[in-house]
Amino acid sequence: MGIRRTAIDEASRRTQRQLDDLVRDLRDARLAAGLSQAAVAHAVHLSPQWVALLEKGNGATYVLQLARWGAAVGLDISLRAFPTGAPLRDAAQLRVLARSRAAIGEAWMWRTEVPVSSDPRDRRAFDAVISSGKWRVGLEVITRLTDAQAQTRAAILKQEAAGLDRLVLVLAQTRLNRLALAAGLPTLAPSFPAGPRSVLADLRAGRLPAANGIILI
Repeated sequence: MGIRRTAIDEASRRTQRQLDDLVRDLRDARLAAGLSQAAVAHAVHLSPQWVALLEKGNGATYVLQLARWGAAVGLDISLRAFPTGAPLRDAAQLRVLARSRAAIGEAWMWRTEVPVSSDPRDRRAFDAVISSGKWRVGLEVITRLTDAQAQTRAAILKQEAAGLDRLVLVLAQTRLNRLALAAGLPTLAPSFPAGPRSVLADLRAGRLPAANGIILI
């Protein structure tokens, strides 16, 4: 009985670690998509308070109970998240994408919702990929910059997987985003060293930016 109890406790701890990772992945994915807790809550018919509770790691006691139940009958409960496609796009993101196209112009060929790879198991997509000759530049729209590290991590991984020449984060031109961008520069600068003006000028002229960068639209 003592051995079984130890196995049940270990299963509970293992599932708690997986649950913590899952909640972090869900939160990071929401931030990377530029979605508010309210937008996610509306899409899944929950209250924003409930989404906030879940992101803090609360409200999932039943998952740990299932893990203990599984251990008691010789089953292992596993929790993981996998990319399954483009996230929810709200009207604000579509407006920013439209403004970015107007600002950059037609020196590039535009495609939206572009898959990261041809692998059917990888359902990630870029908001847009613009191309000119052999150059390809990915555009990722963020309507509100709230966690620079979390919101750029997924985008950089997508750029590496797709082999794009450059990646440009397109931020909505708001006071909050300007403040967040200034505060997040130490985190963002190593991966996005090119300045907004130079990136936008290069794109308007049909030139490949010198490096990854960020523009405000």
